[in-house]
Amino acid sequence: MDTKTYSVHKNLNIYWSVVDEVTGREAVVNGFVMDMLTAEEAEQLAGALNRNEQQEVLLAA
Repeated sequence: MDTKTYSVHKNLNIYWSVVDEVTGREAVVNGFVMDMLTAEEAEQLAGALNRNEQQEVLLAA
């Protein structure tokens, strides 16, 4: 699976959000909206979410 569902978008001067590209909305993890993050936090979170989704697809196959 080459496409990534989650990506990082800048939302204010120094803050970033992790966005679900399927819905176009900020990702929600355990009831928390993934916005107002540092660039490093957002990149790490998007990577983890994409890896988790890829593993779920591989397990279902």
